[in-house]
Amino acid sequence: MSANACAASSGNAGLPAALPADLLHGIALRAPELAWDGTRYRGSQLLGARLAEVRTLAGVVATVQHMHFVGVLAVSPLYARQAAADLAPVWQAAHAFETPRSGPPDADQVRYGLRLPSVDPSPGSRVTAWSLNGHTSVWLPACTQAVQQILRRELAAVLQQPEATIRLAVVGADDALVGELDVVHPLDLMDAAADAALLSQAVGRPVCVACHTEAADELVLYVPQAADLIEPVPSPAAMAPGADGDQALTTVFAADAPWAMRPSLARLLSQPAQARAAAQPTVHSDVAVQAGKQASVPLRASVDELNAAQVFAQESLWHEQALARDEDPMAWRLQHLPEGQGRALARQVVEQAGLPAADDGGAPRPGMLRGTGFATAQVQCVDESGTARMVWSAWVAEVTVQPQTGQVDVTRVVAGHDSQHLHPAQRAPILPEIEQQTPRLLANARRLLAGPPAFDDWSSPAINAADEQTGALSRREGAKDLSRVDPAADGLVTQGQLGLDGVVTLPAAAAIANAIQDATGVRLRQVPFDSEQLRLALADRRRERTRNPLARGWVWLAAGMAGLAGMAAALWPMKPALPLTAGPDVSLYSMRAIERGRLVAAAGDCVACHTAPGGKANAGGLALDTPFGTIYTTNITPDNDTGIGRWSYTAFERAMRHGVHQDGRQLYPAFPYTAYAKLSDADMQALYGYLMSQPAVRAEPPKTQLAFPFNFRPLLAGWNALFHDATPFTPDSSRSAQWLRGAYLVQGAGHCAACHSPRNRLGAEKTGEHYLAGGEAEGWTAPALNQLATGARAWTADELFQYLRTGYSPRHGVAAGPMAPVIHGLAELPDSDVKAITTYLLDLPQGAGATVAQPPADFTPAPASGAQPASHAAAQPAIAAATIHSLQGRRANGERVYQNACAVCHEAGSGPTLFGVKPLLSSNTNLHAASPDNLIQVILNGIQTPANDELGYMPGFKDALDDRQIADLVGYLRERHAPGKDPWPDPTNTISRLREHAELN
Repeated sequence: MSANACAASSGNAGLPAALPADLLHGIALRAPELAWDGTRYRGSQLLGARLAEVRTLAGVVATVQHMHFVGVLAVSPLYARQAAADLAPVWQAAHAFETPRSGPPDADQVRYGLRLPSVDPSPGSRVTAWSLNGHTSVWLPACTQAVQQILRRELAAVLQQPEATIRLAVVGADDALVGELDVVHPLDLMDAAADAALLSQAVGRPVCVACHTEAADELVLYVPQAADLIEPVPSPAAMAPGADGDQALTTVFAADAPWAMRPSLARLLSQPAQARAAAQPTVHSDVAVQAGKQASVPLRASVDELNAAQVFAQESLWHEQALARDEDPMAWRLQHLPEGQGRALARQVVEQAGLPAADDGGAPRPGMLRGTGFATAQVQCVDESGTARMVWSAWVAEVTVQPQTGQVDVTRVVAGHDSQHLHPAQRAPILPEIEQQTPRLLANARRLLAGPPAFDDWSSPAINAADEQTGALSRREGAKDLSRVDPAADGLVTQGQLGLDGVVTLPAAAAIANAIQDATGVRLRQVPFDSEQLRLALADRRRERTRNPLARGWVWLAAGMAGLAGMAAALWPMKPALPLTAGPDVSLYSMRAIERGRLVAAAGDCVACHTAPGGKANAGGLALDTPFGTIYTTNITPDNDTGIGRWSYTAFERAMRHGVHQDGRQLYPAFPYTAYAKLSDADMQALYGYLMSQPAVRAEPPKTQLAFPFNFRPLLAGWNALFHDATPFTPDSSRSAQWLRGAYLVQGAGHCAACHSPRNRLGAEKTGEHYLAGGEAEGWTAPALNQLATGARAWTADELFQYLRTGYSPRHGVAAGPMAPVIHGLAELPDSDVKAITTYLLDLPQGAGATVAQPPADFTPAPASGAQPASHAAAQPAIAAATIHSLQGRRANGERVYQNACAVCHEAGSGPTLFGVKPLLSSNTNLHAASPDNLIQVILNGIQTPANDELGYMPGFKDALDDRQIADLVGYLRERHAPGKDPWPDPTNTISRLREHAELN
């Protein structure tokens, strides 16, 4: 027996079978442009990175580079993220290489597109690899055997080891983890495994890497219109044997992607010249796809998705060519199937569906269109003996279409699956398996009908849709129907994810597209099918209906009168009290509705403002200092006497959208109803359900008592008329779904402008060029957010995402003050939401009104340069000498304070990490700001409640340093770490003011 065989038989060269406990955490960087032509990497080239510098950072074990692959290994995920952000790689743009073909298709080509899903993996979806002495063990989340086979082959190529030396183990393959099969994309899993294995090989220790999803992509096939399926174009990839040994007809598709699954990103980057496919598709049919030399592949095109795209394009093309020849599409397709089991199965499915009889299904509902479509597929599978065999499937789908809305519903499905070749040991013939109208098939079909995700779609990391039955608030007094809150209530999957259920589901997309064309005459060539696209196409075909001009005039008059009545009601200062109720029956809320409401509350950070120090959550009583006096937050728990337990939904919505209490009082706009008005109806109702499901707390907050005239609340009706727009968020159809999601969160639940926009003298947020141009909150300066991508210390998308996710960015500092609770709230949201916020904020243009970086009024102006008055000319040399001497003394005093109080934690490269992270002050945004307020706040009060537990805390020095010492320290820090900035004027008065403010609170 060879040495390798002995090692493998004894457990992969001594590597343990159990998941190691002592893990390193790895992160591999990604090139900004990734492209692959089927054999070579064609993306951005790594020119350099700060490997040596990063290797010396706290918590970092190693940095790794193989060609264009670069990564870090650290003792915790936080240290790994910090180190990865600090690598600062330099890339050569992909256009320096042979660029992939892009742009619109040629005029003689038909485009078929399959939108690939973008789903965030389950929290904690990780891969661990341990590569040592030429043997590798990998621990994976739940995945299929087919995926494991591809992974083993890919890891052997990445590590350049024989497949026999690679052991895969599925961790916790129980019912709780099987659901991860639905959310971890095979390529995400492959990328994480390859990253972990390559990083582990470099250090010989077990390495853990998180599975993460790339952006949604689209796999596009361009089909020449001149292509004729019964007169095939010769192709070197063609002539695959049919089910019965006959040669299949072949047409070459010009494709934007090689017809194979791409290798792992680790192999693309580390072995750019030897990056052949990780796997080939298994579809064997009468269409083949040939890759051009200048081709790129979607990052998320797995074998299943490649198969689905090929079948979709192939079967759609058959249907279109039949119509072009005035042939019945179903009969035409059956006629050209090869003789054998495939044609027999297809005929049985058609007969089972009761076709081709014209009216067997009955007439559609009035105003609805009905259509029927057929498609088939042939796939190579492996039987019990390991032999590759051909398996057929066929689909008949019936749809109804509402022409006014473009809404499509799959009303009936008949599907057949020929699996007899997978049971070679059985002598008796096995009849094909044919299903019709089963919930499973209908659910798989309806997954293909959704349009782009809505701006108010929520993805919860804490709930599994499979645990839901149905559930929506029933109609009751004061509550609206919550069917929108739970999209599972009507059995539809609204996110448009393509759920492949083996070979039986492959023809689904084409069958539905063919049925839609049969019903409407409109061909949809992109999956999932967009109802808005269909609606617009149908609208173009409808003739303009004649209208009665007089009737139309009455409609406009009625609308105008209704608008005037609404305006008068809004301006009327006295609002009626709404009746108290017994409260909703919370048992009628679905888990999904409550979870959605919890996420809305987390995005809005309700608990931060409605919880007093030492008090119960959401019981109110927090004192908010405003220029008009102190305002105390209210109790929003469902207590009947002191909270909102007896509020109807109507009263709750009025308070959230219009700032009017249940008893009719006008609410002060310190409560950001100006932002909450942007919430959609579904989110508003979900938030109501969540708050009403929480524990009731009996607590009477202090009464807000402002001085006249601010205590006269009816005046706020005029304030609302001037400054408040209660219109819910209106999406811009020209923007991407991610941008819209970010805008909705920032403008609505997140109410970012409440702190980050300047206010006018009446306390209203400034808009237009002043939107998110910076403001103040609780004695802290809220920086401008409308110049993050263009300011002097510009943020990258990765830096901003890391900051919002963890509360720390190595180049910008740690979240402190009022921002720390915001990070706590964002931690409850999925990564997709934080990325959406990042996308929106970095897209904002720099406003001309970005005035936050102005010195406070109590600053002492710096001496002006230029000529001095004559009376001072004689004394000028003595004054200058005294000033220089004083400045030198204060600088020395500031340096002394720094060395005694700060250097142990903040001095780069010296000393241990005592409290958590070790932020470099030279990169801290506060030291580069126009005013020192935030820096003074941190020095006085420290960071007692960090945004992330891993960050650790910072002690405050208000009791250890006096105002003069803090002023000297602030001046020294500014001079040393921001030498390009003008010195701050003497901040002693500001320190006294902020110290007094801290003591009062």
